[in-house]
Amino acid sequence: MDEAYPDSMIIDHVLRNGRPGSVHRGRIGLGARATGAEIAISYIVVIGQEPGPTLWINGQVHGTEVCAIVAGINFCNSLDPKTLKGCVIFTASGNPLALESRTWSTQQDFGQNLDTMFPGRPNGFVTERMADRLSREVLAVRPDLLLSMHAQGTDFESMVYGVYKLPPDCSVKPNELYRYMRCFEPFAICHQSVKPGSGEHPGNHAGALDYMALAHGIPAFMIEFGVAQRATPEQVRFGAACYGRVCAELGMLQVKGDGSKADKTWLVSARSHCNSDAGGMWQSAHNPGVLIKAGEEIGTVTDLTGVLVDTVTMPKDVLLIAIRQDPVVHTGDSVAYLAHDWTSFNFD
Repeated sequence: MDEAYPDSMIIDHVLRNGRPGSVHRGRIGLGARATGAEIAISYIVVIGQEPGPTLWINGQVHGTEVCAIVAGINFCNSLDPKTLKGCVIFTASGNPLALESRTWSTQQDFGQNLDTMFPGRPNGFVTERMADRLSREVLAVRPDLLLSMHAQGTDFESMVYGVYKLPPDCSVKPNELYRYMRCFEPFAICHQSVKPGSGEHPGNHAGALDYMALAHGIPAFMIEFGVAQRATPEQVRFGAACYGRVCAELGMLQVKGDGSKADKTWLVSARSHCNSDAGGMWQSAHNPGVLIKAGEEIGTVTDLTGVLVDTVTMPKDVLLIAIRQDPVVHTGDSVAYLAHDWTSFNFD
């Protein structure tokens, strides 16, 4: 572990005082549990031998979304700082309490969603305090790019996709983000509205980590990568390779081996959950990424006596972003995540 740093912005202090070609590991203290166990944000900082851009990777804000954490640890451990231009900052979890409890949100303060809490509050609930500290650390550094990593919920399956949200009069333009999202080979890139009542997700999405960064002129986006509570070897290797591609795109290092990137994707401008009107056992024959025509069956719900109680369709064509794999549904549960408006986009 690193030596003790003053109670200031710790990562900025590491960057200013660390030697070129060095690696730093430590924790940013946030407080304590009732037992006295520390609540802390863990970090790895790799300072390149030569100056260059700064990439910040945040492994999770939701405690069950773990694949990007393992990929980030492996990626940072594989870096040779002597061949790196610039700095890589990796914060494994912005929400260590949810990570430890294996829950999506923070259980200590009414199940608050950290990714609706930024920039946080230094003397508020613990979720607000986590958001405040991570916000201030990021803004002190002002990285050239911030990746906010997520994963699909355990009940669903999806392909890798990107999400961005643009604040009013944002100085960062979408094309600046697309070039880096491309490194993850996303089947879709979604522009998410943060307006109340937009119908995509409940909650204050102007309080997301990536939105907070963009509001301060820092390029940032989300990647939905892997499935919550899983980190398969294939996904971990893919994630680490994608982080390497982002570094290469920033001019920070030369990628060894497969440096491939996507040639095209779907740009999605409107999406929503498809919620079941019935309770029972859900079934669908579709895989994520497919086009479903208007009136075509997305899936069915059968009650526990074997009676078909609902056939789910949509009145217009939709693109299937994610499909439910857990068959047990109640009325109001999401069974699919759908794009309603999209266009094809070529990166070159």
